[in-house]
Amino acid sequence: CIRDRIFIFATTEIRKVPVTILSRCQRFDLRRVEPEVLVGHLGRVADREGMKIEQEALALISRAAEGSVRDGLSLLDQALVQAERGAVVETATVRDMLGLADRTQTIALFESVMAGRTPEALETFRTLYGFGADPVQVTNDLLEHCHAASVAKMLGPNATRLPNDQAQKLAALGAAIPAATLSRTWQMLLKALDEVRRAPNPVSYTHLRAHETR
Repeated sequence: CIRDRIFIFATTEIRKVPVTILSRCQRFDLRRVEPEVLVGHLGRVADREGMKIEQEALALISRAAEGSVRDGLSLLDQALVQAERGAVVETATVRDMLGLADRTQTIALFESVMAGRTPEALETFRTLYGFGADPVQVTNDLLEHCHAASVAKMLGPNATRLPNDQAQKLAALGAAIPAATLSRTWQMLLKALDEVRRAPNPVSYTHLRAHETR
């Protein structure tokens, strides 16, 4: 009998589910998985597949997945095929796959922008772009650094949940930059992110924003 059966539906776009369906369901909203938990899970999956992947590479995948186990596993699959069986999937390989920049370099870029060192900022950005970093991802990183600096300013470095060296660097920046400036920078970067995504030439637009975000 169909009344004895339980149907389970899963979606990441609950707004698209008709109200007539929702009204007949018991709904459970699942939280995003914490980064360290997702890293551990992805590492165990890689081990079961007989593949080796650097811990920092797993951290990059976890960050890109934004708490979604499904997305994390999809990205892990893409990463594992980048290396021969038995070989180690390196962090640089995953960074290139995701179009990410080295976070140490994007923190340096953020520091240059906030200090008003425009030529230095442009040179750092050109270097990142030359190594394959996506301008949209670089702008995303700058937003994250601005947020982390603000959090560290109010709650201390540990509240950023970043590796210690990155947390300390951003905490120092947060301590040196007025809260009002960080707030204004956040608003400008948020606007820039949308505009970089729509720009016909994201690189040229990012150069323009480097002059303005000061």
